[in-house]
Amino acid sequence: MQQVHINRLGVNSIEFDNDTVEIPLSPGGEHSYEIVIINYGSPTHVYLSSSESLIDNLTFLDNNPYVRHEEYVPVMIRIPPGGRLFNSGQMHVAVGYGSKKESFNVKIGIPDPDEVPMEVDVADHLYNSHAINNGTSSNTKRNWDAHFSEMSNQLLNGILESLTPRLILLLGGMSILLIAFYFLLQATTIVSIEPIKLDNAFQSILFYVAIAFSILFTALIAYLILKLPVSK
Repeated sequence: MQQVHINRLGVNSIEFDNDTVEIPLSPGGEHSYEIVIINYGSPTHVYLSSSESLIDNLTFLDNNPYVRHEEYVPVMIRIPPGGRLFNSGQMHVAVGYGSKKESFNVKIGIPDPDEVPMEVDVADHLYNSHAINNGTSSNTKRNWDAHFSEMSNQLLNGILESLTPRLILLLGGMSILLIAFYFLLQATTIVSIEPIKLDNAFQSILFYVAIAFSILFTALIAYLILKLPVSK
């Protein structure tokens, strides 16, 4: 038996004694179930219905009773011959001309053991094997990162070791000559002497090459200063 309380907590409030009603039946079986509706407020109509999954299993003998204080509403519950062994859904209760609606769960029949979810236990050795494989993958990634970093350091050291003082001085002299030549071109456009005619694009390329050589020369000089014993 399910008890439904109307207007107990406020106007059009709906409460159920049980959130879920279970009715064990076999195919072809039938059962009469009563719903007790208790009204704590003004007399009102109560509308009963069910979800579509239970249409073939439920029949309300009075789905819109007028409840003054307390009403017993019989519901015929059955499983048709050849029907499903187990079915579930919801029964709905509405008041206030449908403005408030609440539901409780209904389970009819006997659950099929094949539909019960099974728990699978994972053997400890399989779990440990999975953990070991994950650890091996992590170690391989760390080893590769360390190897790549070592290769990068070796390549950088090889380039720096190949730089002799003579080569550094040569790069510095080329930078100074390129910059001086660029400013000489600019100066000829200011004074009255005939300017050296060069393409504007070539002048721009010459300037940027000179700047690049200057930056490289400055970086090499700073590196040599840091390598001197005095700076350590």
